[in-house]
Amino acid sequence: MNKKRLNNFFKFAIFLLLTVFLLWFSFKDAHLDELLAGIREANYAWVAAGVLLGIVAYFVRALRWRLLIEPLGCRPRLGAMYNAVIIGYLANLLFPRLGEVARCGALAKSDKIPLNKLVGTVVVERTFDMLCLIAIVISVFFLRIDTFGKFLRENVFQKLAEKGFSAGFFVLLLVAAAALAAALAWTFRRRLLKNVVVQKCWKFIKGVGDGLKTFVSMKRRWRFLLHSALLWLCYWGMSWVVLFAIPATANFGPLDGLVVMALGSFGVVAPTNGGLGAFHAITSIGMHAIYAVPETDGLLYATLTHESQMLFIIILGIVAYVQLFLFSGKKIKRDGA
Repeated sequence: MNKKRLNNFFKFAIFLLLTVFLLWFSFKDAHLDELLAGIREANYAWVAAGVLLGIVAYFVRALRWRLLIEPLGCRPRLGAMYNAVIIGYLANLLFPRLGEVARCGALAKSDKIPLNKLVGTVVVERTFDMLCLIAIVISVFFLRIDTFGKFLRENVFQKLAEKGFSAGFFVLLLVAAAALAAALAWTFRRRLLKNVVVQKCWKFIKGVGDGLKTFVSMKRRWRFLLHSALLWLCYWGMSWVVLFAIPATANFGPLDGLVVMALGSFGVVAPTNGGLGAFHAITSIGMHAIYAVPETDGLLYATLTHESQMLFIIILGIVAYVQLFLFSGKKIKRDGA
């Protein structure tokens, strides 16, 4: 086993152990008999509605991603883009953050678009989504400052403030290390540019930069913003409708659904396999702290939401892989072709 494979193995093992630990932490104090009874008695019509909104969200994400790719002179098939998005979600179940590379690789294989340029478009997309998430969390903080605001103050801000000195020192150390690395790279730039590995890295970075320029050169920015709004509305709906599936949260309103979506987002972005464990822990603890929902009911909601989506991602992902290998030879449509 070479060094690269060994490093990947250790990374996978660490993420998997974290996922297993968080799953254990989430379920260790749960009343399993009540949880199983809740799963049996849940109203699955609402769970199905959440899954349907999830499928729509994947389609909207594919449409929006194509808007970022079009300035590169390519117009990929929508079916190929949808499959690539699904493959990305499936890959995240196997290895955290692998999904971004996997969906770029899938589209590069099916529609023959340079991988480095696709990575740049994903960087733009994810950066924009992160800004949207931050805006949503801030909005929810003020809209529900009596509940969600209190939860964040006690569980996030105060703990960060307690570790402020160490965090500040760590940031300062990173800045100093980056400055030193930049100075050394500039000093030995001529020698470095002759290195084959550095040349490949520079080519990759240049491709990423080309991808980042796509938003600036995008002709239909308003459509991109509209698709982004629709995407987050789908996420909001996915979180809200499943609340109606269980009695403990059936009376939650749309703003409460937005709060629960914001909570779940912290779990989804955690470095675990598809948010497993982290989503369950953060959602159940947050719903208990904010709404006094029993943690078993919060865990029931998280299980119904996450596992229903995960099941369909696995099914759709397998179908997408089959289609990728069957139809990957088709040529892409280029502007003016």
